[in-house]
Amino acid sequence: MRRHTADTVITATLRHLDPAPRTDLTEAELERADAAFARIVATPSDEPVPMEPDRPRRRRSRLLVTVGLAGAAGVAIPGLLLGGGNAYGSWTPTPEPLTALAAAKAATTCRAVLAVPDRGERVAVAERRGEWTYILLAGPGTEAVCLMPDDLVGQDHTVREDFFGSYDTDTAAPPTLDPDRIAENTSMQGSTDEGWFIWFEGYVGSDVTGVTVHASSGLDIEASVAGNRFAAWWPSSKQSSDHPAETWSYTVHLADGSTRRIS
Repeated sequence: MRRHTADTVITATLRHLDPAPRTDLTEAELERADAAFARIVATPSDEPVPMEPDRPRRRRSRLLVTVGLAGAAGVAIPGLLLGGGNAYGSWTPTPEPLTALAAAKAATTCRAVLAVPDRGERVAVAERRGEWTYILLAGPGTEAVCLMPDDLVGQDHTVREDFFGSYDTDTAAPPTLDPDRIAENTSMQGSTDEGWFIWFEGYVGSDVTGVTVHASSGLDIEASVAGNRFAAWWPSSKQSSDHPAETWSYTVHLADGSTRRIS
């Protein structure tokens, strides 16, 4: 079995951490490892994702899965061993609002990569979390959502695996809300080559100045609130028996300084 440079580095790192003496694999063990590697690489990576009945989610970007075999045993190696990080490692729970110029560039890139016309949608939410830009475009009957790395904004508009986009041409009219209320409009699970994430967007009443999201994973996320809209996203995992669908609740912050928890 031919080893690539990454395999060599991983094996050396593990041997340094493992006090057990080195044991060479037999020819039969090497053959089994090669067969296991072949099966992994041949496995389709774009399987359907089980969806929660009361939270419809659509995944419109392609998932890029990188698989490898670390040594003959196929051990999963934490990214920290090789100096790497977790998915969306630069992500922050508090967003940074984009300037008007940056938001306009992000909107142009969003439309270009999605290959959709400019129907006069306004920039409803435009934020940056770490090295990732999120933008929500809203118009009469249409909405577009894009998540992209900062280095894609204003650059080549060729479709990229590290881009997520959703475009809807049949959106409902904004709801009528009490001043202290919010309404979640859409929530989905999506993916880029960085991994899976959850995003949502909705509407806020006139007295709502902030929204904090409490995810079942333990994260507390500050949503972006702009005008009558709010939105947020955070890193997640592909839904499976080991990783059930995440749930979340909200704390609404009001203009008079009070807060209200919403399940």
